[in-house]
Amino acid sequence: MTTEQTNLKFLVRLGKTTTQALRLLQDVYGDDTMSIGRAFEWHRRLRREDVEDDPRCRRLATSRAEEIIELVRRKVHGDYCLTVRMIAKEFDMNCKRVWTIITNDLVKEGR
Repeated sequence: MTTEQTNLKFLVRLGKTTTQALRLLQDVYGDDTMSIGRAFEWHRRLRREDVEDDPRCRRLATSRAEEIIELVRRKVHGDYCLTVRMIAKEFDMNCKRVWTIITNDLVKEGR
């Protein structure tokens, strides 16, 4: 779902009509706004959806679990040219968490 569609979903949930929602999207996106036909189509689809939250990505409860620390350790020792961002992306983790694992768990413990 694009940002524009997500914003339309928000406006639908606020109870905005298609015309009202499209005007607000035009205020934000200008000429890059979806067409009126597409707006009506998406508004109709979104109005039918349940009001429940979208599913969230499934991440581990904590990135400091011993197995995650071991994965990061292996990755770092396998290739010293990797950046924190590259490791974080591969393991679907926050960069700050990867940095914390490297500085607190690996360096301080001499791994």
